[in-house]
Amino acid sequence: MARGKVPQLVVLSREDAELYEPSLREICISISDPEAEPARVSSQFAAVLRLQFHDVTQRGEPSDILFAPEHAQAVHDFLEKWPDPDRIVLHCNMGVSRSPGVALGLCDVRGWATGELERAHPGWNRLVREVMNQAETMTKIAAPRRFL
Repeated sequence: MARGKVPQLVVLSREDAELYEPSLREICISISDPEAEPARVSSQFAAVLRLQFHDVTQRGEPSDILFAPEHAQAVHDFLEKWPDPDRIVLHCNMGVSRSPGVALGLCDVRGWATGELERAHPGWNRLVREVMNQAETMTKIAAPRRFL
């Protein structure tokens, strides 16, 4: 599923994302806790996808919202709608777990290199990455087949 060019992936904390100003054709995946106000990211992004889920890998409290296939599908759909950006900026509260998990999941399913991201963000959320991969697999399985 790899496209012509690989965009630069930038993983930030919420604080840094709110200060960030895009300089190229850039899109943003903004991740926050469900009870938090949305981050105030730049209006200069070509598009912003906002996701809300807790930074957990399993439900500890009944109110915990786990990263789910619907979140992953929203990310995949967003990238299909905004193909070939120069840069994808991803952020969560601290830029340590959720946003690197999404970034690594994108790399996995699109055939982009993961080594640098894995080294820079060793605390990535394993559930998020796993669900990103599963959602892409399910999309491929469920896709209608075309016959010539």
